[in-house]
Amino acid sequence: MRQMVLRFFWYIWAAIIGTSLLVIVLAVSLGLRPPDQVPVETLAGTLQIAAREAFLDGGKPAVEALLSRDEQVADLFALVESQGADCAGDDRIGPVGATGCLRLQLLAPPFGSLRRFLPFLTPMTAGAGISLVIALMLARRFVRPIQRLGEALADLSKGDLDRRIGPALSHSEPAIADVGRAFDMAASKLQELTESRSRLFHDISHEIRSPLARLQVATALLHQNPARLEAMLPRIEADIARVDRLVEEILTLARLERGGLAVLQPVEIDLLEILDPMLRDAALEGQVRQVGLRYHGPDRLDLRCDPELLHRAFENILRNALRYSPQGGTVEVTVALQDGAVVVTFRDDGPGIDATQLTHIFHAFVRDQTGSGTGLGLAIAANAIRLHGGTVRAENLPGGGLKITATLPASGADRPQAG
Repeated sequence: MRQMVLRFFWYIWAAIIGTSLLVIVLAVSLGLRPPDQVPVETLAGTLQIAAREAFLDGGKPAVEALLSRDEQVADLFALVESQGADCAGDDRIGPVGATGCLRLQLLAPPFGSLRRFLPFLTPMTAGAGISLVIALMLARRFVRPIQRLGEALADLSKGDLDRRIGPALSHSEPAIADVGRAFDMAASKLQELTESRSRLFHDISHEIRSPLARLQVATALLHQNPARLEAMLPRIEADIARVDRLVEEILTLARLERGGLAVLQPVEIDLLEILDPMLRDAALEGQVRQVGLRYHGPDRLDLRCDPELLHRAFENILRNALRYSPQGGTVEVTVALQDGAVVVTFRDDGPGIDATQLTHIFHAFVRDQTGSGTGLGLAIAANAIRLHGGTVRAENLPGGGLKITATLPASGADRPQAG
């Protein structure tokens, strides 16, 4: 901290001192005289005339009385007696004796030759002193926030993800305050990602442990009574299928989150070729619980996309709507072209979700109160739509139910390019 303050101070003060020295050098090289030299020369000529008149009237005592009347004159001039050649100059006041004279001599100014520079040095010295204080204040004002930022980064690297510095830097310069807010946003995001990773590991372990535990129990029972194999086989196959499906969904989600645009294999296709088989299958599944399915939209809509990923995304959203629709309810799927974008909406008559969870249902392993499903379907759907340059959002309907809206660019030119 001290080194930074001193360095900051010396940069500012060196610039001020350098400027002062430059002004002095220019003044000397151009032969500029200090402002007080002009009145001294003028005063010397006027005093010379007055002293001669005083000498004629009253001699040397009259001249001495004249010089003592003014303190400035007494400091600058002296009455001296001279002999010989010194009496031939213009500064001669009057004769003294046969060969002597009285002369008015200009005394040497205080500080000698340095007096020439005093008119320049005095204000510059005062300015440099004031600048010393200002430079120190500025240095502390700028260095202290940087020190706080460094301390916060050090704490963050040690695992203190709760550290925030935005409020502490809010009264600093706007640019530094912006850095503080950016740090807080990055720290919050890092904390969220870290907590999400920990939660992900916990949920994966839990999801895999449950079917594996049942398989271990089934294996132990079969060792005791092999005759129960036929009765237990469907349960064993269901648990194996559940683990297999969970692993597949985890790998799919990881591929979408890590692979970026590289995982896309876009082609030009009619969107209804993706939706139509999906809607037919969903209609058959819905008949079991008397859940109706309605489609509103065009008979054809060309779209450049990855058919497999988009099918996976829409299927997860549609199955989610079917799962939560009550008996006798209806699921509506709407496709429309709005403002250069393809908007696909899924509506159901279910209970909806808590308003605080609307933005979290697209995160991995986020499930409803019943705990059904793996909690990965909507996360996979959101990532697949995001890779297509689109967005997805959920909202509760006023009369009950949930609406999920997926928006995709209608043209491949609107989609972000891999770089």
